[in-house]
Amino acid sequence: MDALTPIAGTAVASATPPSSAAKIASDFDTFLTLLTAQIRNQDPLEPADSTAYTAQLATFSNVEQAVQTNELLTTMIGRLDQGQASTAASWIGLDVRHAGPVMVGGTPTDLTISVPPGADRAALVASLPDGSEAGRWPIPTDTTALTWPVPGRGETLPNGAYRLHVESSAGEQVNVAMPVSHYGRVEEVVLGPSGAELVLDGGIRLPASSMEAIRRPQAG
Repeated sequence: MDALTPIAGTAVASATPPSSAAKIASDFDTFLTLLTAQIRNQDPLEPADSTAYTAQLATFSNVEQAVQTNELLTTMIGRLDQGQASTAASWIGLDVRHAGPVMVGGTPTDLTISVPPGADRAALVASLPDGSEAGRWPIPTDTTALTWPVPGRGETLPNGAYRLHVESSAGEQVNVAMPVSHYGRVEEVVLGPSGAELVLDGGIRLPASSMEAIRRPQAG
């Protein structure tokens, strides 16, 4: 992953790419020089069709406009990302709900559970970052909230980050796995390749756009 530029607590460091205007001007001068040489050295008995020159000029003009458009879009996206990061910086110290990784070995967190109606069996499943299953624990089908980790559901897992989901079934029918949301404390906001990212306690990183809810820290 490319290096990330810290936003919170420091000025936003924006690297402005060099403008393409100077290069376009230089390329256009070279193009005109070559075109002039081509016209000067053509066979006077069989001169080139003027429409060919017009087509070359039109092609270069299209390329020039495309490059300028891309440069403008890059500038606009950069400004939008910085604005998003500045807004997200106000979330530092607050708790945000998301369906990303959850820590074992850190502060207990509230889980938001969703079991499809009609299910007769359900299990909370923890997976490692590589997708392999690390643990599975039966839960009542009417469960809507849990505190993680709780006795019998994760307290014996090694410290680290895990992804949680709920697997359920009704008779022989297996339901689609449901992601589990939970809260994490925002410690920092950074500007990454995909835009503003939140850094949560435990070093968890997730895009600011993946946030589901935000709240003030609950008094413990």
